[in-house]
Amino acid sequence: MILGAHQLNYLPYPGLISKTNFVDKFIYLTKVQFEKKSWQSRNKIINGEKELLLSVPIKKNDFYNIGDIEINNETNWKKKHFRSIEKNYKNSSFYQKYMKFFEEIFSYDWHKLSELNVYILNFIINELNIKTEIIPDRNFEFTKKKNEFLIEMCNLTNSDTYISNLGSQEYVDLNLFKKNKINHFFINYNEFLYPQNTKKFVSNLTIFDMLFFCGPKKTEKIIKDKKNLSISDKNSRL
Repeated sequence: MILGAHQLNYLPYPGLISKTNFVDKFIYLTKVQFEKKSWQSRNKIINGEKELLLSVPIKKNDFYNIGDIEINNETNWKKKHFRSIEKNYKNSSFYQKYMKFFEEIFSYDWHKLSELNVYILNFIINELNIKTEIIPDRNFEFTKKKNEFLIEMCNLTNSDTYISNLGSQEYVDLNLFKKNKINHFFINYNEFLYPQNTKKFVSNLTIFDMLFFCGPKKTEKIIKDKKNLSISDKNSRL
């Protein structure tokens, strides 16, 4: 059984969704520290031949876990995001289909950032027919930290294999995985170039960019194609 885990992201990029599809079980993390200026509260869309960063404003408080973060609705961020998406994807092939989704989510009064991000993640999972079991971390009482936390997640979900992003190579203790008889692999999403109605491909955008231009069937095919992934050897670095 293969396990993956990650913090919730706002309008996540294709690599996170590809990783979610690759594993059997995926735990989304809300009881870990919120990182300022991270993808947990922002992401990028296309803006002509460039990119545009959309950020969800958050309230300043003493709570640092992702699940505690509250959205600052004193600013009209939903209107700004909606208009930016509307303007930059009006000529895309699947504009009508996905603007309905954004009309829906921006009509709601979101208070917690995690609730907004869970809603978006569930929509993407259903849209792309991803069969991975999605599990909130609130289902567990974790007691460990750092690498031992990863081992604990595997033990509590009866998983014999754990998948980490390439960017975590510096801190993952492969010897600890071997000691606990859990297989470990690093994974990296190799960006697939798809038509964007631009002269030059604009990279590292939200998966909704792919959905707007390619539609659900082609996006599903891209996300589920293992040729678009680099995977390390077992218990080795990539």
